[in-house]
Amino acid sequence: MCWRAEKSRNAGQGGGVSAERKHRRYVRRIKRAKKRARSDLKNAWHQHGYAQKRLAWGGGDASPGNGSIPVLDGATLSFAEFSHHIEKNNQPCLIRNLLRHWPAMKSWTSSSAIRSIVPKDYGCKVGSDDDGYAVRLRYKHFHRYAHDPDHGLKDDSPLYIFDSNMLEKTGMSREYIVPHLFSEDLLKHAGEERRPPYRWLCIGGARSGTGIHVDPLGTSAWNALITGHKRWALFPPGSVPKSVLKPTGVNSAVRWFDVVWPETQQAAWEARGYPKPIDIWQGPGETVFVPSGWWHVVLNLDFTVALTHNFCSTHNFGLVFRHARVSRPKMSLRWLDGLKVARPDLYEQGLAMHARGEVASEASSPSSSSSSSSNDEDSD
Repeated sequence: MCWRAEKSRNAGQGGGVSAERKHRRYVRRIKRAKKRARSDLKNAWHQHGYAQKRLAWGGGDASPGNGSIPVLDGATLSFAEFSHHIEKNNQPCLIRNLLRHWPAMKSWTSSSAIRSIVPKDYGCKVGSDDDGYAVRLRYKHFHRYAHDPDHGLKDDSPLYIFDSNMLEKTGMSREYIVPHLFSEDLLKHAGEERRPPYRWLCIGGARSGTGIHVDPLGTSAWNALITGHKRWALFPPGSVPKSVLKPTGVNSAVRWFDVVWPETQQAAWEARGYPKPIDIWQGPGETVFVPSGWWHVVLNLDFTVALTHNFCSTHNFGLVFRHARVSRPKMSLRWLDGLKVARPDLYEQGLAMHARGEVASEASSPSSSSSSSSNDEDSD
């Protein structure tokens, strides 16, 4: 009996050691991911104490800024109406009732629900290192991090999943369909293996988000929010001063809203001829349309799960093609071949631009590290 009791006691101790070892492994992985994703912060992840502050960027269900943009009903809005009145005019908008029939609206409702879907060995992209390579965490570790009072709940700007492969590799791509308003996807004619990354799953806690950026290649984007709340600030193309695009000491969305946003609300801002940013508050089941060339900052107000797609349509084809000719020359030629049969009108347009040597003024636009593609995901 004594031998059995001793054996049982040792087994219990072994289990305790194993749990402690798992905890130490988790801590090491979180620290390594944070160091790689934001080497500039070192150990100053909560230097501003944003988790304890009530800031002007707010939270919850309030949506005071949405009066400045169209708020549309996706259940009744036709593709032709959206294309002619919204997309053609490069007009941002908020769309409701587009996601009602998505299985994702029932199955992606929390971090725990996502954890039950994602394979245990899948490493989610939570940032990029200084060389542009993806920084990854298994979802079980990210889930724990996001609810950890010493990390995700405390960090000024927590790690944020922004992953272009996760939907396909986890099978989550079967849980939604592209809304009819965004069904024109011209880049698919370049071939799935050749086109740039275009869809991302976005998961993160309060204060995470993407700093100010413009989407690559002149594409437009739609962002569908499954759960949680987001705050957006959008600026029209060509209207943003350097102090907003590259503000000194501002390296996150939460910091931008704390430091830069108040500046844009002052009378002196408009006196200098600058437009005030469009203010969008997005809730569950709502979709934000970001037209080509619009600069934007996105802040998560609580734990959010969202899906975003970048796309090229007839309206922004010329701009996207001129960007692609510089930054993705091989793809641009393959794209023309694909358009020859599918869209001969655009094939002729692209062929003429190619013959004239037309290119975009900038081959690529600045973007936040959260949303920019890493070297292992983005190749021509």
